[in-house]
Amino acid sequence: MSRKYLNDKYCVRCGRKTPCPYLKNNYDKMMKDMIFRLPLRPPLQCKVLDVGCGNGRNSQFMKERGHDVTSLDMVNDYGIKCMLGKDKMPVKDNSIEIILSNYSMMFLDDKERNNVIKDIKRVAKKNCIIMLELYPAKDCYAKTEKDMLKMQKDIFDKLGWKKIKYSKGRFIAIKE
Repeated sequence: MSRKYLNDKYCVRCGRKTPCPYLKNNYDKMMKDMIFRLPLRPPLQCKVLDVGCGNGRNSQFMKERGHDVTSLDMVNDYGIKCMLGKDKMPVKDNSIEIILSNYSMMFLDDKERNNVIKDIKRVAKKNCIIMLELYPAKDCYAKTEKDMLKMQKDIFDKLGWKKIKYSKGRFIAIKE
């Protein structure tokens, strides 16, 4: 494992170099939803926040498509060092149009997750889209699939955003 997190938890996906398949497979759908909701700015370039960016693979994917990406992670080998759930995200209020949270929230305890959710709501513009992914693992707070599904529902409910796509361990939603 190339990345060991400060709380002795790590994401097995951090060693991968390519963007998450869920992001690759749903990028066009997210952009289509953005085009219908935002003032026209061809080409569509959004302000993106990658929460728990790991090695930056999803951030790079978005940058390659012309987006302005802010990447946050507990380890500062890529992006800005930010102790998620403890530090306030160094992002302006109402400034973000897309939020990626792929495989990071299950490493946060309830209090930390609630703080991240509050920060996400603070930085998200109207019509912001969030993509969130979780997985169960023995070294995180969602040890079983049942735990993960409960966590997913809890996060989704606390956000209070409209569902665009929702399946086991992942969702895309929009702030209306």
